[in-house]
Amino acid sequence: MAHVQATGVSLAYGDRDILRDVTVNLSTGDRCALTGANGSGKSSLMKILAGLSQPDSGSVTLTTGARISYLPQTGITHHGRTLAEEVETAFREAAIWITERDQVAHMIAELTESDPSVHDLVERHHLLEEEILESGYYEREAGISRVLTGLGFTREDLGRQTDEFSGGWQMRIALAKVLLEQPDFLLLDEPTNYLDLEARVWLGRFLGAFRGGVLLVSHDRRFLDETVRTIWELFLAALRRYRGTYTDYERRRATELDQTIAAWERQQEEIRRVEDFIRRFRATASKAKQVQSRVKQLEKMDLIEIPEYLKRIRFRIPPAPHSGREVVTLTDLGRSYDANSVLEHLDLIVERGEKIVLVGPNGAGKSTLLRILADRDGGFSGSRRFGSGVALGYYAEDDNWLTTDGTQNSDESVLEAVNEAAHGQTEQQLRNLLGGFLFHGDDVHKQMPILSGGEKSRVALLRLLLQPLNLLILDEPTNHLDMTSKQVLLDALTGYDGTVVFVSHDRSFIESLATRIIELKPSEDDDREPSTVTDFPGDYTYYEWKVEHVASRALETTRTGAGKRAGQATASDQEAHKTRRNRIQKLERLMEELLEQMDTLQSRHQEIQHELTDPHVYGVGASVRRLTGELATLDAEIAELSERWETTETEHSQLLSG
Repeated sequence: MAHVQATGVSLAYGDRDILRDVTVNLSTGDRCALTGANGSGKSSLMKILAGLSQPDSGSVTLTTGARISYLPQTGITHHGRTLAEEVETAFREAAIWITERDQVAHMIAELTESDPSVHDLVERHHLLEEEILESGYYEREAGISRVLTGLGFTREDLGRQTDEFSGGWQMRIALAKVLLEQPDFLLLDEPTNYLDLEARVWLGRFLGAFRGGVLLVSHDRRFLDETVRTIWELFLAALRRYRGTYTDYERRRATELDQTIAAWERQQEEIRRVEDFIRRFRATASKAKQVQSRVKQLEKMDLIEIPEYLKRIRFRIPPAPHSGREVVTLTDLGRSYDANSVLEHLDLIVERGEKIVLVGPNGAGKSTLLRILADRDGGFSGSRRFGSGVALGYYAEDDNWLTTDGTQNSDESVLEAVNEAAHGQTEQQLRNLLGGFLFHGDDVHKQMPILSGGEKSRVALLRLLLQPLNLLILDEPTNHLDMTSKQVLLDALTGYDGTVVFVSHDRSFIESLATRIIELKPSEDDDREPSTVTDFPGDYTYYEWKVEHVASRALETTRTGAGKRAGQATASDQEAHKTRRNRIQKLERLMEELLEQMDTLQSRHQEIQHELTDPHVYGVGASVRRLTGELATLDAEIAELSERWETTETEHSQLLSG
């Protein structure tokens, strides 16, 4: 079994600790995720484990002969080769072994059996042959085909120059090479960033069958739940391990953080009380001794740290202006690029209040359809009609306020840029919102031109959400967001009373938001043929259930030109799904109610504990007995509610996965 271990690793940038006495071990067969806030040091730790950078102190050890392959978040480009030639370089080490093996074989052939060096040469030849076999070199053509197909490449792509591929596809090439290297350890930093849903599912299966150890960073909850069984969390420069799925980790961590925040709030209250005493009596001679005692008390206090990102940010998108029931209507719509037909004879009605997600592999036409709905693409046939009173906003990473409006002031700060779009928000409210989108502290004063692409995209998205619109069309809005920021966005969109049409490759985000699924599937026979469009009138759970369990039934589907709504479920299907969905919603409401009741009881529990620290209370026996009796009652009630919540949550999980 191979191991890679970091021991006592520390790293600092200036006076800021990034990693402090970090120890982590990864063994063959491990499936681990590395999590933490943006900027917490995840990428730094990955690079140290991969041997690409050195810590300030500590060490990294690797089993002799073991190999590590590392995929960074961004920044890899390929040129000068075809795709087939580039991925072939994943086997360059095996090619070196083959050359050495052949040299050893030639040396053996020139010696007699009695030569004392023959034995060692035969052993070396055998070891090299084993290494070559393990590398998959002899089956590389099949391996290359399997990996490239799984990541969304076509057979025709093999002959293309790598220079022709966009940044996202460049990273897919890099991921393909890392997977084909078949190392002992895979270190993958955001491998799902540029993958569509189908490629993410394939990657999850690949990692499940991978024999070595895996450590990855991802902001896709569903992907993590299906892939890893150990979570390493970087928090305030320290590393801690949690066993279980990512969902298990989130539940346990939420409880711990609630306790930490509650302790921090109690400590802050105590600090305020002591500082108030010092301030009031500093100049009073008779109180000098007590003042000095409290000053020492503050100096000795072990302060609890709470990072900015833990302060939960909530905001409401401005109420949607009234619009007609039919927000957008497409009739007999088609869109072609040269000889390639992407959409043809499409009929679609988007109704007020719907949350519609477009799903399908890259190249199916999802972004094309979004641009048409957003009035960004006029080169279509057929008709598009907006309903009365529609006020739309469109977000795409390569087509937003920052790329289409040349009037913005190059000297303005992030805060000023967001303030331009805000309506009735105070500066502190805007700072809080920017914190939710990963702009903390002095980051809000950064000038727009110096921001990274991801930072600019987050500013553009927040500006859009602050405007009074009733139709939001969003192309990959969760890119460049961490888990906390995704939750801020999800909460805002879930509570939004307008209409949303979006594309996302984050299944957890889709599951929580979408109320209707439109699937675009390219033609399998001819990529010049238009995609088939199927309408699933339900949420993502229904969509997955329908695709998986009812594929053998004769669905009432039609090509987009038939003018009918495809994928219409039978009455019995709809009734079964409706009953199941109603039960899920009822359980969700019950879980919320139970949590609210527990919050109320726990708040009272904390109040009593605080009262018991008051000298006017703990010196009175009757008061102490009354309060401790109430504490015991609260403990029993909280335990009962917790048990009910766990039972309800178990049934809820079973229904979701069933």
